[in-house]
Amino acid sequence: MKKENRKMAQERRAQQRAAEARKQKARKVIPIVIVIAVAAVVVIGIIATSGPSGKKTDGSSVSSSSGDIVTTINTDSTSSTATKSQETASQSTASGSDSSSASSKTTLNTTKGTVVQKGDTVNIDYTGYLNGKAFDGGSTNGAGTDLTLGSGTYIDGFEDQVEGHKVGETFDIKVTFPDDYGVSDLNGKEVTFTITINGVYR
Repeated sequence: MKKENRKMAQERRAQQRAAEARKQKARKVIPIVIVIAVAAVVVIGIIATSGPSGKKTDGSSVSSSSGDIVTTINTDSTSSTATKSQETASQSTASGSDSSSASSKTTLNTTKGTVVQKGDTVNIDYTGYLNGKAFDGGSTNGAGTDLTLGSGTYIDGFEDQVEGHKVGETFDIKVTFPDDYGVSDLNGKEVTFTITINGVYR
């Protein structure tokens, strides 16, 4: 074989090797490209099926309007109501929970002798006593607080014992705090509340 023919043969083999190497690289790259393309199609499909308004698993809804995203938190009714024990121990909590009920009533009737009953929203003052001593957080401090009788916002037995009493009356009731109230000195303890009914919304 002549040198020229040998050189041409070597060049041809080099070209073939280079072409084969390109084919092998292409074989490696093509599956990656396919995987990326499939992933992109799946993502686009998910976005398309969710539409302009989607529902997230945390209870909030997301809606789109003119490119803006608006998030609305949906709370269930239990989260908007304070616990019975918190209502009894804190005047501000009690007032906040029942103020909406009171606002639907137009006038506070302070006529002494008016009997209050279940369903009435009353304004009361109270002081709680444990073993004869007033305990922290158990008093309205004379500021008054609104309570809708029968709403179940105070600890068991509290509202029931207010029913049937009269505006202007001061009286004592006994109730027992839940075992899991959250205040070690009051958990499961029987206490006395001295209550004055200031008026009833009617």
